[in-house]
Amino acid sequence: MSDKFIKGLSRAAAAVSFGCVLAAGVAPAAAADVTITYSDWQLAQDIWGKSLKEAFAEFEKQNPGIKVATEPVALAQRDVKFTTAIRAGAGPDVFALDMNPVKQYIAEGWVKDLTPFIEKEGGKKFLDDFYARSTGPLTEAGKTYGVPKNIVAMVLVYNEAMFKEAGIQKVPETWDDFRAAMKTLTKSTKAGGPVDQWGWTIVAAKAGFDLRFSVILRGFGGDFLTPDGKKSALDSPAAKEAFKYVVDMIQNDKTMPPGVAQVDANGARRMLANKQIAVKIGTTWSLPEVSGMNPALDGWKVLKMAHIPQKTVDGSSVRSTLYQKSLFMNPNTKNPEAAWKLIKFMTEAKQMQRWFDDNNMLSARKSVNETYKPIAESPFAVTVAKEIDRAAFLPLTPKWPEILETFRVNLQDAIAKSKSPEEALANAHNQVNAILARP
Repeated sequence: MSDKFIKGLSRAAAAVSFGCVLAAGVAPAAAADVTITYSDWQLAQDIWGKSLKEAFAEFEKQNPGIKVATEPVALAQRDVKFTTAIRAGAGPDVFALDMNPVKQYIAEGWVKDLTPFIEKEGGKKFLDDFYARSTGPLTEAGKTYGVPKNIVAMVLVYNEAMFKEAGIQKVPETWDDFRAAMKTLTKSTKAGGPVDQWGWTIVAAKAGFDLRFSVILRGFGGDFLTPDGKKSALDSPAAKEAFKYVVDMIQNDKTMPPGVAQVDANGARRMLANKQIAVKIGTTWSLPEVSGMNPALDGWKVLKMAHIPQKTVDGSSVRSTLYQKSLFMNPNTKNPEAAWKLIKFMTEAKQMQRWFDDNNMLSARKSVNETYKPIAESPFAVTVAKEIDRAAFLPLTPKWPEILETFRVNLQDAIAKSKSPEEALANAHNQVNAILARP
């Protein structure tokens, strides 16, 4: 047979085959878009959610075959929702976590090992731009399970105008001075009226409790666990003093608004935005969030930041807590390559610069914090960056979420007066030791 005849026969066969496909009602397969889901508690917040969605739109432009579906989740319900779905073989492809539950997620196999993806990007070279203290907690037995996005230390956020109106010229550096200042700031703003302005509030509800109470404990020189992480440190004199200090300010000084047991992180921001309180514990993210809740406050001008008070002024001890947000991949994902592309994109320097521009958040990348001009020129960023060296992560143990909730419930009992502060803290100490003693 001639080559010409063979080519003609092939074309004819192809035509017959295509016709049969059409006759069967089946169109030729087209390249299908991949949809990956991303879940994050900050999707539900106006300012954070806006910048996240803008980033996803940019990602989709750069990756035409990949779509991102967003799944907002409440912070207080996040871990229950994620872990229930993951154990059932489902859940979002990519999700964000703070540091609290990370070791538990790794130990339980609820996050995918990202080492193979990182190796393809250059391994150590890829990770070198991230602070070592930010990648260390995400690594277990030489395997890396997440990529850090942001890291900050907790500080005092206060309304300078309210301080001046109360005659307070200097931000308190010791807890004794802080207590006196909170009494001065607690008052009625109308002659003869009820108290409608308070000095501050703690966050006693689950969402945000960890980062706020821990700095009070550390500011007194205490901590939750012993340095080796094997026993409770809640029986130390420093822990006892910090615990009683908070309960006394609620019950005796009454320098916090009523209902403090139900106040979560957003509730505290709202109180500061509406000038119900003059101080809260927060960090760089407080500026856009509080200002967005009440533009009339002019928060970028009247709000200031200062380091956490201490028992006595000390230039070396830990007095704050580190917050870190990192991105993880679900081990159940059907599209790991697309999920990795999103994680890589969201943790690039450009996106971290956007995160500072939109949300005033420092980066986990050294190059961004050291070279991005808006960070260097921000007094808020400078204050928080200085505190990073005086801060530490919360205990990095798979049992930490249970330990934290045990402590919080006992504090709630003391606030409600169902237990004395001494009894509540002793119960917390014993219960934490029992948790740590379990295999």
